[in-house]
Amino acid sequence: MANRAAVLARPVMRATSLARRRSILSTLLQTPKSKNPITAQWLGQPTHSTHPELVAKGETTPGITQSEYDQRRRQLVADLPDGSIAFVFSSPMHFVSPHVFHEFRQDSDFFYLTGWNEPDSVAAIQKSSFAQRGYTLTMFVRPKEPEKELWEGPRSGLEAAVAEFGADEARPVRDFARFAKKLIHNDGAVYADLDGEHGLVRSAQCGELRRVLERAEAGARVRRLTSLVQRARLVKSPAELRLLREAGRVSGAAFVAAMRASRPGLSESTLQSTFAHAAKLALANGAADRSALTRPAYVPVFAAGEHALCMHYVLNQAPLRAGDLVLADAGAEYAAYAADITRTFPVTGRFSEPQRDLYSAVLAVQEQMVRLCHASSGYSLNEIHRSSSSALATELKQIGFHAAGRDIDYQLYPHHVAHYLGLDVHDTVDMTRSQRLKPGMVVTIEPGLYVPYDDRFPKAFRGIGIRIEDDIVVGESEADIENLSIDAPKSVDDIEACMNC
Repeated sequence: MANRAAVLARPVMRATSLARRRSILSTLLQTPKSKNPITAQWLGQPTHSTHPELVAKGETTPGITQSEYDQRRRQLVADLPDGSIAFVFSSPMHFVSPHVFHEFRQDSDFFYLTGWNEPDSVAAIQKSSFAQRGYTLTMFVRPKEPEKELWEGPRSGLEAAVAEFGADEARPVRDFARFAKKLIHNDGAVYADLDGEHGLVRSAQCGELRRVLERAEAGARVRRLTSLVQRARLVKSPAELRLLREAGRVSGAAFVAAMRASRPGLSESTLQSTFAHAAKLALANGAADRSALTRPAYVPVFAAGEHALCMHYVLNQAPLRAGDLVLADAGAEYAAYAADITRTFPVTGRFSEPQRDLYSAVLAVQEQMVRLCHASSGYSLNEIHRSSSSALATELKQIGFHAAGRDIDYQLYPHHVAHYLGLDVHDTVDMTRSQRLKPGMVVTIEPGLYVPYDDRFPKAFRGIGIRIEDDIVVGESEADIENLSIDAPKSVDDIEACMNC
């Protein structure tokens, strides 16, 4: 057996099916440790051994077991041809300015397949009929380095990649390019996402693989990976639905707090802060404080008055005025899964008559569309959207607001009624909205109405923007539909009761 010094010079960690051999290897193949308890004992993210209040026994990440991550990888390789390999890249760290970084947020495909929550990482998943699981997982991650961890915080390291996250082998990420050459040596297909899409910035390791493929003249073998992963992500598992329910519950509590805080003169920014703080508090009141698992799922909209005419107004810096409505589009992320909810409420807690009429029209449309979110309806999201436009025209006529279909589609209601929801707010964006709904999909339903200052439209309604959005679990039948955002007051009576209790 190689001596310890030699092992430390070329760190690698392999898994075997025998627990005893795993224990021996874990001892012998460790990377250097520090006597500092932070760098020596902590990992780069919560695990059951470090944070039992957040991660239950048997779970790799909060709410998701190692067996579920394994099943996700098995499902992926089942769709790959024999001899192929998939490279999945973590997100890079993003910086505000030199040495000042944004809060890290993992690439959703990478997190879905590994649960690993650090930058500068690669998962190589190779389909193999000889492997016990039908694939091998090699992870390239940052090793434990006490000197760097002293400044940057703890890392999980090579050992945890194997022991906690199910890798068959783990190597330092600095060696990725060298080993990538060996991993693509056969003629099998290479699945990887090498181009930045939808505004995403790819990691340095993505560029390294591109150069390896170019030198090997293997570019023609590269196929797109994310569409396969997104297809698997589209229908949620029972464990994922539990996390999404909690994201909805937490967000509902935050909406209640924001509504009750509303008053003339308060800033939109203060409402935004109230929402974020209340989401944390909603997870701090139980036997264990789980507030570390939540953060804003996206930059929220808190648009008072005419600011609501802008679909994604995020300046959130103006004072609230008596007589105005507030359109709040916000959601909490819980254990990486997002809520996306919109409520529109009066600053002073009472709707005016025109506001009530317009709000009730949009709410009627929203509730009709929610009732279509089941597989037996045969509807797709695109078909629900077309139905929502027609229903909105009908509801508006009943309150004396006559609008042509073109005005509704291009000015009064210019956005889609729905999108998929999950790890991302706009989840699985490459999946068509023309496919029929399936049980276990999670979608938003969010009709809106934005009345500009235009003489073609009733004067009493001009300058009002309303959107109502719920997070919906698609059922097999209408009776099986589940509303994840039920805790956020939505009806006129419920909103006014909440704000005036």
